[in-house]
Amino acid sequence: MYIRLSYDSNLDQLLHLMVKEWQMELPKLVISVHGGIQNFKLPSKVKQVFSKGLLKAAESTGAWIITEGINSGVSRHVGDALKGRASPHLRKICAIGIPPWGIIENQRDLIGKDVSWICCKE
Repeated sequence: MYIRLSYDSNLDQLLHLMVKEWQMELPKLVISVHGGIQNFKLPSKVKQVFSKGLLKAAESTGAWIITEGINSGVSRHVGDALKGRASPHLRKICAIGIPPWGIIENQRDLIGKDVSWICCKE
């Protein structure tokens, strides 16, 4: 799913969209993972512990995981953890990427061409 927001977007309307329209379960915890966009290697053991801990925290609490939404830096390691998940039968994990608009490739394709949208008014 995709949504483009302005800096002054109404967050109550955004939450309504995510929970009511997209049917995302309201989280009991929000895990925000942010860092630089510079790629870095994690030692195998550290990567394993990070992945296992992140997944366990998200699955056991119904958390949303929020990242920069880019495939580099720490966000890449979060994505790797989610891709390497042991079983698709486990509790669904909601991962939300919030990238800066300026780095979105082919952003023109997302503007006005068969893009469905819902306008929420107060």
